[in-house]
Amino acid sequence: MEKCWSRLVVTGVLGGMLVGSAYAATFGNYVFELPAGWTQAKQGGGLVLTLPPKTAGDRATIRLTAGAVLSGELRTWFAAQVAAFNKGAAVLSQSETQADTDENGLPVLATVVVVEVGTGSEWRLFAATKAGNRAEMLVFSASSLESFTAHQAELTAFTDRLNFANVKAPATAGTTKTATPTVKASGSLPTVPAPNVAQLVRAGLNPRKQPFPDEFRCYLSVQSSDYSKPAFALQILPGGRYRAPGGEGTYKMVQSSSSSSLNYLRWQGGPLAGTDDAYLLFDSTYGQTIQLDGVTDQDRRLYCHQRGSAESHALVEFRRKDPQVGKYPCRSLDGKNTDLGTLELLAGRVYRYKGSSGKYAVNIMGKQRDSFSGVDFVGGPLDEEYSTYSEDELGEREFGRILRNMRCSQIAKPIVEPTFGTAKAPAPPAGSGGIEGAYSQTIQNFYPNASLEHYFYIFNKNGYVFTGDPETSLADADCTKTRPNGLPLCEVYSIKNGLLTIGTDKPEKWERTASGYKLDGENLKAVKPLGNLKLAGDYQAISTFTAVMGSGGGVFYNNLTFRKDGTFTRVATGGVSITTTTDGTAFGETTGGVSSSSERKNSGTYTLSGNTLTLTYGDGRVEKQFAYLPSTENGKPDLEWLYVGGRNYFLDDGK
Repeated sequence: MEKCWSRLVVTGVLGGMLVGSAYAATFGNYVFELPAGWTQAKQGGGLVLTLPPKTAGDRATIRLTAGAVLSGELRTWFAAQVAAFNKGAAVLSQSETQADTDENGLPVLATVVVVEVGTGSEWRLFAATKAGNRAEMLVFSASSLESFTAHQAELTAFTDRLNFANVKAPATAGTTKTATPTVKASGSLPTVPAPNVAQLVRAGLNPRKQPFPDEFRCYLSVQSSDYSKPAFALQILPGGRYRAPGGEGTYKMVQSSSSSSLNYLRWQGGPLAGTDDAYLLFDSTYGQTIQLDGVTDQDRRLYCHQRGSAESHALVEFRRKDPQVGKYPCRSLDGKNTDLGTLELLAGRVYRYKGSSGKYAVNIMGKQRDSFSGVDFVGGPLDEEYSTYSEDELGEREFGRILRNMRCSQIAKPIVEPTFGTAKAPAPPAGSGGIEGAYSQTIQNFYPNASLEHYFYIFNKNGYVFTGDPETSLADADCTKTRPNGLPLCEVYSIKNGLLTIGTDKPEKWERTASGYKLDGENLKAVKPLGNLKLAGDYQAISTFTAVMGSGGGVFYNNLTFRKDGTFTRVATGGVSITTTTDGTAFGETTGGVSSSSERKNSGTYTLSGNTLTLTYGDGRVEKQFAYLPSTENGKPDLEWLYVGGRNYFLDDGK
């Protein structure tokens, strides 16, 4: 058996548990726990689970389909199943199919389809995976966004415990035992020198398409809290060779037929021969990771991080998901913010709450792709409860929804990662450069969601240009520095024959205008310092939920209210949605719906200086973010439009 689909719920509203008593049940290849109060009924070739309603008119169902032995591609099978399920219904919209993997390495495909039902609409989430030699599909349905978010905790708990009978079970959460690699260790590997990645890239190596000749430390993706050491090391050698415990072999690079951005290593000889292709992943800040599949005796996934900054970053992420000893005050999530006592963590994975104690287990390694870990409480007042745990970059440690109605958190000294590497960036090649200044290009995008996108270009006359959002200010774009992975912080640019070329991108039309420049026909506006500006009013940013389920799954609101006295209030709210019927079509009786909303509120003081917004929270945290106000036609800042933290905030005029 293997757990799957736990990544299908929304980050930020994760959590929950199986309430009351639950009993084991099976259907086809599925093995699951049916929570108290849920009902099940066979319909056609599937099994429909109906969740208890939370309010009048609230309906939600989970349909387990019969599945099939997979003879072709999972994506092809999935598309056919989704089309068949929606046959006869008026489809209003469908999100792009999203591909991901669950915590144990199984592939996951998901899409959201909205169909017309009477005078309203029905939301349907389709999720499929390949378990052993079979394809399995789950359909989660809801009649409204509010209904979807209300059942989010139950959906999380159910998918986190959903298993398949034809796949071996992983280790119990919280254990430190790991699977024995098929690649047998035979002493330590010979030392290989660390490469000069900047020189290799300058010489033509594309880090998205070719691994660096370096050592990669491989960490097993299995339910465990032990991240003390990697399972083994993998060395990429020059000339298309590699070395792993057990010997050397060769590999070749192959581009994915489904996406030009996906490249993988195909093992042709040596100890990895016969295992699955390994995907090459590249983080422009920290370095490369190689995703290994089919290597261990239980067919678990491994993530092999390039030694140095990539491995160090992974270890920081593990550490941020490891609950730390201390006291966590708990508050209600019903909007009243009621004091619900304190959750205390003690040494040895022991907790205390309301005078009684129990144990807890943590799944860190099985959630390597997530920003949170999974926590199961065993014994004591929280027995059989499930929560998530995470720590953000400002040092806020948080347990998600516990008992469905509370979150417990504390503020600690944040873990600070290096912003820059130790090396100095090499000089750009001769013939580069020519202009200087910071500019922004604003473009209206319509797919997958209508949005305004800002593209920043901070040019240095010597030939370097910083692209992307600065983290806190324009000073972050220091092109003399390198990233933690050793690559230059900035890219080389050149202007020739009316064309601008940045790095390895294709040349784009470059024009000088009376007020500045145009790139590819779009105006570049100068990014001007804002000075000691004081704002007043309520600014709101709206974004749609995409995550694994694709766009259209939910809506999130971020409100920043500024006052002339230098104080601010920040409120974040959000929810998600999807629906099913008795016969799986828009003509059947509606049987399910899902909804849950979350709200976070804090306040403090603010300053806006240069291009930096500094928020000082009442709990002592300090957050600095790059801020930009687009200019009006007369060149003055447009006070109705604030871009900060990667979001567009617009002044709410009350209309």
